[in-house]
Amino acid sequence: MKKTLSIILAAIILPLAVNAQDLKVISYNIRNSQAKDGTNSWLYRYAASAEMIKDQQADVIGLQEALEDQVTFIEQNFKEYKPVGKTAVIMWNKKTVSVQKSGDSDVASWALLKHKKTGGRFYIVNADLEGTPAAERKDAVGKLIEMVAEINKENLPVVMTGGFYMKPADPGLAELESKMCNARKTASKTDNTGTYNNWGKNSDIIDHIYHSGFSSCPEYQTVTKRYAERKFVSDHFPLMVLLSF
Repeated sequence: MKKTLSIILAAIILPLAVNAQDLKVISYNIRNSQAKDGTNSWLYRYAASAEMIKDQQADVIGLQEALEDQVTFIEQNFKEYKPVGKTAVIMWNKKTVSVQKSGDSDVASWALLKHKKTGGRFYIVNADLEGTPAAERKDAVGKLIEMVAEINKENLPVVMTGGFYMKPADPGLAELESKMCNARKTASKTDNTGTYNNWGKNSDIIDHIYHSGFSSCPEYQTVTKRYAERKFVSDHFPLMVLLSF
């Protein structure tokens, strides 16, 4: 009986131990603090953003639209998070990852990080194509692919977060879809919820997370949970992925 119980407990505990080694990444279009959104303005929802960040406890957060005061707010309220990048700020959790190098392009910021639990090294590329004209977004994606090839000479795992402002079937994403895995499509547990909510007026998938070089993607989630009693933390829902080395 004791032996049987031990086997059952081992079967339960082992998956939990493996899951504890997963890399957790958030992509979050925070909606800039200067936007005049009435009761959805930053003044009324910064507490909800803080609750979301505390709840998710990500290793890395790719921010889009973040202004300096919003980055400072996160730093001041979460001492474990530090920013890197200028184009599209990446917040990294110093308790769980370390930065080895970083850089920027005109549409993205990137960083080479080391995951402390596993020792795994990986690149994160955080893109924001909102300011890129629709007709030029396909070319912008092509430049992202070229940038990854240029910086990743060691063929390390890569996770790409961002606001692409293109729906899944858009031809502008075709090359990226062929080069990397779309977490929404490849995750063992996933959803197909719209990412751009426009404060309840829309439900479009225009934000994406891509990955390559990881052994698996156990989970993708569009984070629609209420925080601080607010229906929306932003006009875009945060995206969360778990990635295994």
